[in-house]
Amino acid sequence: MKRPSPASMILGLCLAAMAGLLGYQQYQLIQLRSGVDSAAEKTSLEAILARLNRVDERLDAVDGQHLVSNEDFRSGQQALSNRIDAAQAFAKQASDAVENLAQTTASAGDLRVLKATVETLDGSVRTLQEKQAKAPPLIVPPPKRGAFPVKPKPKPKPIEPPPFSILGVEYRGGERFLSVAPPGSTQLSQIYLIRQGDAVAGTTWRLTDLDDRTAHFDVAGASRSVRIQP
Repeated sequence: MKRPSPASMILGLCLAAMAGLLGYQQYQLIQLRSGVDSAAEKTSLEAILARLNRVDERLDAVDGQHLVSNEDFRSGQQALSNRIDAAQAFAKQASDAVENLAQTTASAGDLRVLKATVETLDGSVRTLQEKQAKAPPLIVPPPKRGAFPVKPKPKPKPIEPPPFSILGVEYRGGERFLSVAPPGSTQLSQIYLIRQGDAVAGTTWRLTDLDDRTAHFDVAGASRSVRIQP
C-alpha cells in the first residue's frame, strides 16, 4: 500500500480540523434552534442548517479524494478557507437572528400584558355602564301646594311730606341757608332761614346737612332727605 505524501497528510489534518469546527458550530446552531422553535425565524435557521449540511457533505467529498500535487493542495486550502468564511458568516447571521427574535418576543410579551390591562379596564367600564342603566331614575317630589302660605309683603308706608315748604337755598356771607315757610304760605313775613343744626319752628325737624339739591333732617331720631326743587 502506497503511503500518503506529506501534503496529503497536512490536507487531511486541515480537513479534519475544519470538519470539527463546522461540527461544533452546527451543534451551537442546533441548540439555538431548540430555543426558538416557536419563533417566526425558524425557517431561516433551518435554511442555514441545510446549507451547513451541504458544506459538510462537500468537505467529506473532498476528504475522500487523493490529492497529492501541490497545486491541488493549494486549491483545496483556498476552498477550505472560503468555506470557513462562509460558515462563520452563517453563524453570525444565526446569532443576530436569535437576538432579534429575543427582542421581538419581549416586545410581544409587553403587548400581551398591555392588551390584558386594556381588556380589564374595558370590562370595568361596561360593568359600570350596566349598573347605571339598571339604576332607578331619581324622582323629585313636586312641591306641595298650600303647605306654606305665602305671606303678602307689607306695603311700605307712604312718606309723609314735611310740615313746611322748602323754597330754596340762599347764601349769607359765604354760608349756606335753607329758606322755609309754612305750608301754602306766600307771605314774605312768614319766610325765614335756617342753617345746619337749626330746627324748623313748631316741628321736630332739625337740619343736619345741606347742599344745593338736598336737605337732610333728623326727625325724632330718624333721618329724612328732602329734594330741593330748583
